[in-house]
Amino acid sequence: MNKTIRQTFEVYAYAFAFIFASRQLSDPDFWWHLKTGEYIVKTLRFPRVDFYSFTLPGKPWVAHEWLSEVIFYLVYSRVGPYALIFIFTALIVLAFGIVFRRLAVHPFIKAFAMLLGVWSILPTIGVRPRTLTFLFAAIYIALLRRFVREHETKSIWWLAPIMVIWVNLHAGYLIGLVLIGVTIVGLVLDTWAAGETLTTQWPRLKTLAFVFLACLLAVNLNPQGPRIFIFPFEFFLSPVQQDMVVDWLSPNFHQQELLPLAALILGTMAVLALSPKRPRASEVLLFLCTLYAMLKSGRHMDIFALVATPLFAQYLQNWVETTSFAKVFGPAKPTAPGDGRRAIIFNLMLLVPVVACAFKLKSEIYSPPVQKKLNVPVNAVAYVKENQITGNTITDPNIWGGYLIWALPSNPVYIDGRIDMYGDQFAKDYIQMSSGITRWQEPFEKYRVQVAILKANSVLGLQLAESPQWQQVYQDDFATVFRRKS
Repeated sequence: MNKTIRQTFEVYAYAFAFIFASRQLSDPDFWWHLKTGEYIVKTLRFPRVDFYSFTLPGKPWVAHEWLSEVIFYLVYSRVGPYALIFIFTALIVLAFGIVFRRLAVHPFIKAFAMLLGVWSILPTIGVRPRTLTFLFAAIYIALLRRFVREHETKSIWWLAPIMVIWVNLHAGYLIGLVLIGVTIVGLVLDTWAAGETLTTQWPRLKTLAFVFLACLLAVNLNPQGPRIFIFPFEFFLSPVQQDMVVDWLSPNFHQQELLPLAALILGTMAVLALSPKRPRASEVLLFLCTLYAMLKSGRHMDIFALVATPLFAQYLQNWVETTSFAKVFGPAKPTAPGDGRRAIIFNLMLLVPVVACAFKLKSEIYSPPVQKKLNVPVNAVAYVKENQITGNTITDPNIWGGYLIWALPSNPVYIDGRIDMYGDQFAKDYIQMSSGITRWQEPFEKYRVQVAILKANSVLGLQLAESPQWQQVYQDDFATVFRRKS
């Protein structure tokens, strides 16, 4: 394969990755992020207390994703939701492009690894602040790898100013600090594996240590100040967060959507074992650390993919070069007569599926959204607005509260996706009440609940249907609306 065809194929690989990674606005938390962005833009103030709920108004609230929320609102209000989908899909592809940028692998292998990586993280991606952490983690991984492999000492200092942006976008900034720490340990292991003393690597270790300290200082440059250091650990130490939020659960490999992730794990282990070139100790350490983090919490599968996919591609290339396929996946060949015709045929072969997928993308992603794809009660909320049904409103599941915050600001919510703000005990009480374990009457009276928008056939909905104090005023196959009788 000559150089021109290789470059053309890489372009198509990124195009397929973009199509593959495109997702609708399906994260219910997006809506309260959007409303918070609107508040910041219009008032030029940072929210510090809750003003969305009627249960805990005025409670301190750490809006750690404020910059992401401003971006959400500005793009959504100026350009529209489709622009957000396009931008965040492009950021996902860009992140993979960053970690693959300097890999000397055949474009077929690169494309296969990249598409497998995108496929493996589909459950976690979309228009959400987490995607920005994915991008910044890719930048950190690439710069740290260049520092270790190519001894580039100047570009590594970019990690500190990048951290200033990262910490204001998402609390996943902690991943950046962990990546630097793992790299320091990995560099020590590489030194020992090479039979060298630490004194030979001391200048580089000292540089990384100073970069780490610079990043620690950079973390403080946010509206919360040093308070932001504690915030991520409140998630880690919260039993309700770990049990209630799906992202924090361990991956369930019985689910078909996680089979690509399983293939990435096993495939990377296989090529690391088969490759005649042994992996660096630092590479194995980073792979194992991100693998453990991912197995403990599915929310880290995207970070694992950023580490595993380039390793998979590089060591698959090393192994293939020792097989009978070495001629096919070897270096680019010089241009020969007839290559122009081959390039045209090659382009046509790839252009047809890209165009077909683009039309499918338009009908599936860039089309008027329906409530089941958005995963929020669009029709029920429209009915409530149209009939001017106002008052303290409870939703089940709690994540629907985020959509009410955006679409129905006249109705303060009982709870929404900000479990960190509501606290473990309040969230636990809500779960027990909505699942029928405890009585709903007392909290409804205490907080003067007047409207309920519940999932069709939910336990709480069946209980309200039997109560003489409540009247069902709307129902579709997705949600039910109840209103307290006068």
